[in-house]
Amino acid sequence: MIAAENSLRPGRMLWAGVLFRLDSGWHIYWQNPGDSGEPPKIRWVLPQGFQAGAVEWPRPIRLGSGSVIDYGYEGQVLLMAPLRIPAALDDSAPATIGAEVKYIVCREICIPGEAQLTLAIPAAKDSSRHFSQWRELFERTRAQWPQAAPRGWKISARSQGGNFILTMRGEAPPRDVAFFPLDANVIENSARQILASSGAGIQLTLRKSDQLSKPVATLRGVLVLDGTKAYQISVPIAPR
Repeated sequence: MIAAENSLRPGRMLWAGVLFRLDSGWHIYWQNPGDSGEPPKIRWVLPQGFQAGAVEWPRPIRLGSGSVIDYGYEGQVLLMAPLRIPAALDDSAPATIGAEVKYIVCREICIPGEAQLTLAIPAAKDSSRHFSQWRELFERTRAQWPQAAPRGWKISARSQGGNFILTMRGEAPPRDVAFFPLDANVIENSARQILASSGAGIQLTLRKSDQLSKPVATLRGVLVLDGTKAYQISVPIAPR
């Protein structure tokens, strides 16, 4: 466990997170793991008066090949969340931030793991040493979070036979677009996502999942453009 700051400021927000450093070839999973696996689960154990916000998930990558495709992370990834510090903070001793972490790490095989993590942080006294050595990593990770789509974009989706057709206008045509669904069993994860030009924008064809048992009203997920820009979308699906 790491934090962006070395000390606590009453009534403010502290960003803390769990840092995974993975050996070559191993991976963990995104919030929608894809065809297999499970995402890490973090249960915060906090001092009285502290409150934890939701975990923020950096943009994922596609993992695997053939008929099994997962969504997750390789190398290093920081899963972080905002912790609200109470205004009435007891500064007589450092506050201990704790987390119970359960995860699955996979290569050819999958291994479940769990960890009990703690981090003691004192109340702020010396403001010159407020930020920790991890501050830059937190900033780099924040840059990998999916953002809201620009207001100038026009995004629509429709159902067409065995596919969903996602159309985007207002963005300079990227070389590559990948869609990562937030909901399981909506698209076929292993199917090729077909990118084509469409008027002043682009069109992405997504094959419906073989396990899709009822109509879907909204296409929710993350669009990653050219492997770097990530945007959250939630688009009503128009019938054919």
